[in-house]
Amino acid sequence: MAFSLHLPASRLARSANCTFLPSSKVTGLRQSRFFSQSSQQCAYKNMNFSPKNLAGPSLNARRRDTQRSMLPNDIGLLPGTFVRPLWRNLPSVFQNPRDRWQVEWAWIRSLFQNLMSLVMYCKKDNNLPLLLKDRRKIARLLYDDMYTAFSRGDSSGLRRLCADGLSQNLINQIESRPKNQRVTWKLVKWLRGPSTYFTGIRVMSDRATQLPEIANSGIRQIVLRMTSLQSMSKNTSSSTEAPAKEQNCEEYIVIQEIRWNGSSTGWRVWGYTKPTDLNTLNSDPYFAPGLSPLERIDAMKRSVGGGDS
Repeated sequence: MAFSLHLPASRLARSANCTFLPSSKVTGLRQSRFFSQSSQQCAYKNMNFSPKNLAGPSLNARRRDTQRSMLPNDIGLLPGTFVRPLWRNLPSVFQNPRDRWQVEWAWIRSLFQNLMSLVMYCKKDNNLPLLLKDRRKIARLLYDDMYTAFSRGDSSGLRRLCADGLSQNLINQIESRPKNQRVTWKLVKWLRGPSTYFTGIRVMSDRATQLPEIANSGIRQIVLRMTSLQSMSKNTSSSTEAPAKEQNCEEYIVIQEIRWNGSSTGWRVWGYTKPTDLNTLNSDPYFAPGLSPLERIDAMKRSVGGGDS
């Protein structure tokens, strides 16, 4: 909630969905009575003592589910993510043309690289839909559900909706509230200005990469600029109900989907980020000149896998 949340870009660490093992009906062997020792021995010879194949997941399937549950869901913002600043925060074309060109070129280059990484991940590696028309809808639902759960103090809902770092941060804030405090939050409306193409939600970055050495596994992250009018009130049982305060909010929300062995862990809110500034462009090796688009994508993949970049 933009009124009380000052959340740094979370570190990342987090896990996946629960594993449900289907129950199976085991039919017992029909008991027989043997009237002689010889017939009993003969019967033993003809009986099959190998264990029956019970209906249920195989050992490999259970191993994959166990590995998936151990997979962190908060592995950080993908390296090299470029978030274009607002026009008013860009270097001046007349006073700092060189700096302005550096930012604009980084933005143009990121558009091409992001599209390339997305097509490679969705079409070449996994045969997945691009979901270009659904991105804002997914983010809007997650955003509303996350803040509603936060205002209600719903810790389990936050763990389901958010990555580990963000959910724990929000839960800590809930636990620090006075016991008799009741928080009410409402999204009044989206502010449909030019910065979001008059929609209230603008996709700033959409990137994806495979997890190295793990088949059909990867991560996709989308950064969105979200501008809205929100209201919030805090009341205690002993005080008169205070009127809700309204405030304009602009946030850069990161949502992500992790796939593990071909199964999606679902979309979650990773956390918050901020526009990329000139200092980041000059200091981050992922924005260094001289790297081809494929080299940057490969560096991003190695970084996610824990390799050297």
